[in-house]
Amino acid sequence: MLLNIAIVDDNIFDAERLNHSVKKSLSELNPELKFEIESFKNGEEILESFEPGKFQIIFMDIIMKTLTGIETAQKLRELDNKVLIVFTTTSQEFVFDAFPIHSFDYILKPYNQERINYVLSEAVKILSANEPYINVRVSRSSYKIPLKNISAILSNDHNVELVMRNGQSMLCSMTFREFQTILADEERFLECNRGVIINMDCVMSLSKDKDTFIMQNGAQYSIHVRHHRNILDSFTQYQILRLRRTRNEF
Repeated sequence: MLLNIAIVDDNIFDAERLNHSVKKSLSELNPELKFEIESFKNGEEILESFEPGKFQIIFMDIIMKTLTGIETAQKLRELDNKVLIVFTTTSQEFVFDAFPIHSFDYILKPYNQERINYVLSEAVKILSANEPYINVRVSRSSYKIPLKNISAILSNDHNVELVMRNGQSMLCSMTFREFQTILADEERFLECNRGVIINMDCVMSLSKDKDTFIMQNGAQYSIHVRHHRNILDSFTQYQILRLRRTRNEF
């Protein structure tokens, strides 16, 4: 599992301390756990680059000079209902303002390493349990790839190209048919054309003529002409179910 973490704090010293503490905690929790940490100096900065699924955990300072942490988190929550938001604050009284946003937890400043260890341990348990992954072979190495990170799966001769949410791709030593079998019970994946499977969670829009899926990473995949209606029906039904689940979570 690759853990993408954001730290939002307009106090550079607090941000650096938290960055150091998070690295220490995760390294001790699981030495094999891969993670990346990105820091933002205010709410506006993270909102400019944010997209659903980009981060699994966001540490959000509540008191900031322009957009507050609460205001920023409200906007982020409208875009992503799954990301775990951990508020950081100098006073426990501010935490009550965070309840409507469905925050995961909070940490008081100055930071206590044991508290950070606990919050991250619980977060990793939840993320590991909820997100399925797939084992793939690239050259002579094996990787565990969370399904939510895969934007599309493309047939490439006797191999398969995995296109990730961020636009990067990898060539896997597996056949397209093997992937079809593995993903048979994963409703978020849809075969939209011969040799092309897309992750419907990664679709940004349809083309004007509704004959092409436009993905969040900018890639475009045409819809099979003969099965056009059935594919669009499947996509529409999935979006309806997804919307219902989102409403039920709140």
